[in-house]
Amino acid sequence: MDNLNLNKLLFDPNSFFREKLGNEVSFKYPLLIILVIAVLTISSSLLVMNNLKDSFSSDMDSSISASVMSIGIIGGAIGGLIGTFISWFVLAGIFYSISYVFASKGSFKRTLEFVGYGFVPQIFSSVVSIIAMYFLLSSVDFSSQDSQFMAQGIEQMFSNNPLFYTSQIIAILCFILSAYIWIFALLHARNMSFKNAAITVGIPAGLSIVIQIYSFLFTSASL
Repeated sequence: MDNLNLNKLLFDPNSFFREKLGNEVSFKYPLLIILVIAVLTISSSLLVMNNLKDSFSSDMDSSISASVMSIGIIGGAIGGLIGTFISWFVLAGIFYSISYVFASKGSFKRTLEFVGYGFVPQIFSSVVSIIAMYFLLSSVDFSSQDSQFMAQGIEQMFSNNPLFYTSQIIAILCFILSAYIWIFALLHARNMSFKNAAITVGIPAGLSIVIQIYSFLFTSASL
């Protein structure tokens, strides 16, 4: 039976993917997971654009401002939708390619399916990010700021704000959980040992985690 047991996926991914391996490849839930993340990404972009519209309105002609906002909204929507799905395909492709070093066996379709499940923790981090962004943006009056000083306003928005730091830490922890899930996804999709699957996932995921931590520490230190 094809179902989505979130409790087992998050806390016992080994059993989750072992059971899924007995079913035909199905993209129903992976597509839904990625779509939810795409919608949340688009929502985040719209939230930012909505808060910046007053600043654009004060510096530009109303018609030009409306055009800029429309382009920004459309660009954010398209980028959020396409970008999220591309990230899924690219990540699955990277895992699939690296796993060849270990003479692994398993189709790309199965790999793509299982990797999609690993994005579930990103839904939670995206929701937290949107909530944090909402309160952070609400604390700054962009309408009273000149666009050239907007960067300073954004910097002040993040400065010494525990909400920003908390959301960043949660994002990093959720990505680590995703990496943990991907290890078992590759283990079963490509018939690998735990060690080889961990190496396969650890190379790109580990690099991404290091970059996120460095960015977080660098941003914190510079504010």
